[in-house]
Amino acid sequence: MEMIIEACGDDHDFPDADVLEPTGTETDPHGRTVNIRRVPCRRCGTLSVTRWYPPPDSADATACVSVAATVRHERPEPGDVPGVAERALQMTDEEYAAALARHGFPEGVPSWFAPDRRTTATPQRLDLTLRVRAGQFVLIDKGRSLGEIIPVPPHAESAGELIDAVPGAALLWAPVHDGDLPLTVLISPADPGPDRSYPRIAELSCRFHTGYVTLHEPAGRALDLPPLPAGHGDYRLRFHTAGTRGLLQIWNRPRTGPRAIV
Repeated sequence: MEMIIEACGDDHDFPDADVLEPTGTETDPHGRTVNIRRVPCRRCGTLSVTRWYPPPDSADATACVSVAATVRHERPEPGDVPGVAERALQMTDEEYAAALARHGFPEGVPSWFAPDRRTTATPQRLDLTLRVRAGQFVLIDKGRSLGEIIPVPPHAESAGELIDAVPGAALLWAPVHDGDLPLTVLISPADPGPDRSYPRIAELSCRFHTGYVTLHEPAGRALDLPPLPAGHGDYRLRFHTAGTRGLLQIWNRPRTGPRAIV
């Protein structure tokens, strides 16, 4: 991502727009509506973000109304950068070593991290039965404390009402409050696609620090999962629920925003 953004520099390729049309709205600290328009650069994904207050309702529709707009650039999520997966596969050993050093690994990836198996890994399916309490169970870096995510910290990211996550830990909200939950876990090196037979589906990104993760039952068992296919890094979690059963898909993908699918 950093290499693509650096190569693009300041000469961004934003689509031309003759009309200032919002792509969404925000609310300012005084409760006023602010129009917002986010447009990504077609080369690197950097966002051109324009904010402005809409004209008052009393404005004459036939009159020319002056609008004061502010424009700033914002960094994209890695998964929204065009060509990031392809560029990662083209990295040289020297580029990879330099990137590791910048992120705190000057001697390379530690031996206790899960290996990167993106070119050889195959999907793995596990059919489990979890003992759920208070409608919760946790996916977390092996050896970390449940206090990372229980209770859910204010800075956690949420996907609908199914998943909350912080780096290294995700709290999943089961369709069972107290009891057994039949859960299928699918770990894949590529997006397996949502299973539309489930009526509720949501997904978000989570960074796991060593590539070794554990499913935790609150006040119960800790179930180690197979090593994640890309080792440490960003993964996508897609949680499905239906009745009293669930499906959790995990695959490696550069980070992007959370979303509820259905």
